[in-house]
Amino acid sequence: MTDTTIDLSMLESRSGRSGFAENVNPELYRLLSSLNLDREYVRGDGTVLFDATGRRYLDFAGAYGALPFGHGPTPIWQAINDVRCSGEAIFVQPSVLTAAGELADRLGSIAPDGLTRTTFVNSGAEATEIALKLARAHTGRSGVLTTGNSFHGKTLGALSATGNVKYQSGFGAPVAGFDHIAFGDADALDAALTSAPDHYAVFLVEPIQGEGGVVCPPDGYLRRVRDVCDRHGVLLAFDEVQTGLGRTGRMFAADHEGVVPDILTLAKALGGGIVPVGAVLCRPELVDESFALRHTSTFAGNALAARVGIAVIDELTRDDCAVVTNAAVLGRQLTKGLGALAEKYPSVVTDVRGRGLLLGIELTADVNFVGRQSLLGSIAQQHNMTAVICSYLLNVEGIRVAPTLFGTRVIRIEPPLTVSAAQCARVVAALDRALGYAAVGDLDGLFGHLLGRPTVATPPSLTALCPGRVPDIAVRRTDRRFAFIAHPLDLGFFAAFDPALDVFDHSERQDLLRRFAASTSELDPASFVIGSGRVVGGGDATAHGDLIGLPYTSEQLLHLPTEQALRVVGGAVELAISRGATVIGLGGYSSVITGNGLGLGATSRPITTGNTFTAAASLRAVRRVCRERGIDVGRARVTILGAAGAIGRTIGKQLAGEVGSIALVGRRGESSVIAPKLWAAAQEMVASATSGSGSGDLAGAALEVNGDLDDLIRSRHIEFFTDPVAAVHDSLIVIAATSAPHALIDPTDLMEGAIVCDVAQPPNIGRDVRGERPDVTVFDGGIVRVPSGSDFGLTYGLAPGLTYACMAETMLIALSGEFDLRSIGTSLDGDSVERLGELADVHGFALAEATRWREGSQ
Repeated sequence: MTDTTIDLSMLESRSGRSGFAENVNPELYRLLSSLNLDREYVRGDGTVLFDATGRRYLDFAGAYGALPFGHGPTPIWQAINDVRCSGEAIFVQPSVLTAAGELADRLGSIAPDGLTRTTFVNSGAEATEIALKLARAHTGRSGVLTTGNSFHGKTLGALSATGNVKYQSGFGAPVAGFDHIAFGDADALDAALTSAPDHYAVFLVEPIQGEGGVVCPPDGYLRRVRDVCDRHGVLLAFDEVQTGLGRTGRMFAADHEGVVPDILTLAKALGGGIVPVGAVLCRPELVDESFALRHTSTFAGNALAARVGIAVIDELTRDDCAVVTNAAVLGRQLTKGLGALAEKYPSVVTDVRGRGLLLGIELTADVNFVGRQSLLGSIAQQHNMTAVICSYLLNVEGIRVAPTLFGTRVIRIEPPLTVSAAQCARVVAALDRALGYAAVGDLDGLFGHLLGRPTVATPPSLTALCPGRVPDIAVRRTDRRFAFIAHPLDLGFFAAFDPALDVFDHSERQDLLRRFAASTSELDPASFVIGSGRVVGGGDATAHGDLIGLPYTSEQLLHLPTEQALRVVGGAVELAISRGATVIGLGGYSSVITGNGLGLGATSRPITTGNTFTAAASLRAVRRVCRERGIDVGRARVTILGAAGAIGRTIGKQLAGEVGSIALVGRRGESSVIAPKLWAAAQEMVASATSGSGSGDLAGAALEVNGDLDDLIRSRHIEFFTDPVAAVHDSLIVIAATSAPHALIDPTDLMEGAIVCDVAQPPNIGRDVRGERPDVTVFDGGIVRVPSGSDFGLTYGLAPGLTYACMAETMLIALSGEFDLRSIGTSLDGDSVERLGELADVHGFALAEATRWREGSQ
């Protein structure tokens, strides 16, 4: 091969990748890329795939059961070549389709007794459509009964039969006439048919639910549903698109119980892993002239597909069905090996199930499974542990598996029926290593490959686990419920969330967060459960709260497109509600990017930004520090960074009557004039100063000029700035409450002896202030101590026993049931500020003036 040929090949590969990423399915490409699952396989041979670099992968995903003999099976290619050499016409509708007739005879010879009439189709979904048409046409009834958690395809009728509303939403499914009952419950079938006599045409069911998570019904279920359908005169249809043709260790899954349905659908394996072929088998009397002459298909039953189908049956039946027997034998071997892993890692593996070579490994959804607060626990609670394991197996072990479509906690084990015992043993050994990393929450072992880190040799011992408090605690009947939405303020906070992240540097943590965000979708929202805790207030009041996380730093959230930002936070709100929250707090930038909650519109539970209590806590802190230092507040100059925002505006209104003058810092308006929001905030502060009994210089000056803002500006009682440094250099009191994702003030910018209340998160004042300026008092106005006896032992960047004031507001509203106190928008009620302060005293929340958290942590 010449260098030119290689270059052209590379160009073609790049073109193909970009074509798929941009023009075929960019959404799927994004999800695959986020976990390095975006492989381009250039060759397949039996159970092995090869990528462009020549790396080999053992394929145990098996195209969802469509690879009975692996990739590129010689007998199937031979059948295709024979058609080519013979010159047999492939598409000759309508005429006598000889090859189709031969395939129908072969199918009838291996099918359950009596299913000798065949209608050919091109896919499993199309087979479902034909089954429904057959049943309705024969019975004259329109009702179709299927099971929850089922999968029958994605065309409109098949989707209506599918028992998963998440995949039906937005497509007009289910259409009229479709109902669902619990899978595996024959009594539920009997009750449904009894309640609606002469309504249902057919009961459609999978002998084993494949995409639902490889779910097997109880023994005897298929026999019972056969009896129930017979008693009620309803047809019984088995969807064997995934289970048929040897997959379960028998030719058909129905054979395990000796049950004969009226209708049986096939596809996947019938195409031999090369061409799409499907078929619907039924009793001959179900097909009348009306159906036979009105249902036709251009491509179904074509000679090429039929010859391939015949070759598939030849291979399945060769040597007394040896390949099917192999599936049964190796299925038992795999089940034993996987079962041993379930016993070894009971915290990670919750079930192993299936038959033959259709097996599923169900992984935990318990956020507590690691025994401590952990990223993997949160991923498991999201039902995303399977994706993590699949990524590890592909990239580190060279083994390809995939989660089931609906049962996203389940990894499917569905190799070709020609797989070897050695290959099965290799998969079990690789899973042993992956599950070992998961059991102890080892992020380096499971995620290191995504970051280009060397592979960890062996999982650490289970004894390395130091449990401590599990992140999620049980709800008590008397608990009131709340939830709080949070995110890492920066990459340092991300590491504080899980000590296993310490092994990664900032750039690696950034990459992980980017990947987590990219792996989210409409079907799998970004939000996840970090854990929960209980707050014990006054009067025996208790509140149980969930901490809901978002995989974005402050800066990342600020740069999200508005529509995406609202979708991300809205998904977190829905998750909180689904877990029982009666009030939801918006923490960090989840408030900023939603316009202080207004952008979310109406929600079924109240939401709050926490801004009111943050203002209340900050005000109390400032007043106390000023009293301790003997400061004459009435003559002091106060600078408010972020004065147009909800918190800065509220603090300014409350302080306006007490202080000497106020400098307001905000964004520049058009043509360098004062921004309208900042001007409006100043007017509110002046109105507050003149309406109260304040004794500060600003109040006196405002009364003299009858609240004229222009006069107060001329006298410098009110000043406007866009430069924070210029505003603070001669201010004794500084309130920092902006939404900037970084520090705005250096230690040298502050005047001698300044008092700084930093409400912002991330802080607006650098963490090094105390070391460089011991004369300056800096404290976090947005930090409070939770009541004694509470158990909110989650790590989110604060010292034990402390929480953010915005979260404390959510807790106070839950404890008191006073939902009208919630903070929404930028205009906050002064009475609510006072009331939340009173509730804090009632329920035992110590405000920022008592903790001086910033001082103690430097």
